[in-house]
Amino acid sequence: MSLRERSGARELNVDEDLVRLIAARASAALFEEPDAEADEIEREIEIDSATSFTQADESGLSDEREPSHTLEEVAAMIDTLNVDEQAEILALTYIGRGDYEPADLETAVRDVKAAASGPASATLFEIEVFPSQLEAGLDTYLEWVDKQAG
Repeated sequence: MSLRERSGARELNVDEDLVRLIAARASAALFEEPDAEADEIEREIEIDSATSFTQADESGLSDEREPSHTLEEVAAMIDTLNVDEQAEILALTYIGRGDYEPADLETAVRDVKAAASGPASATLFEIEVFPSQLEAGLDTYLEWVDKQAG
């Protein structure tokens, strides 16, 4: 029996780096700051010497100004995980929110599975600040595991 198992802590099914990536991408998508230079690029079109008009020039749009598909990507990242990994992401979010203690991860996972009624991403997106809570929950859990092992 490993030290981690004796301490009552368990390995997460979901990869820690993936959890951080999901939190970062979700945060970028949910809390996107408006672009200070969001004015449309315009070009003047001359029909004849007396008639001209101005039209938005979309050919000059940079990648930064194209529509972001980040929310859809985050949802896909979450919803393609297996059931245990999705439940852990929700449980870690609830730990970060203070609903559960790190030692109660197993209970939180069971509760999440029992309450599941749709895609995990939809449940997470209902929580306004879930990216920060997810990351805080992961950090809190990992700190607790280290304390238990040490």
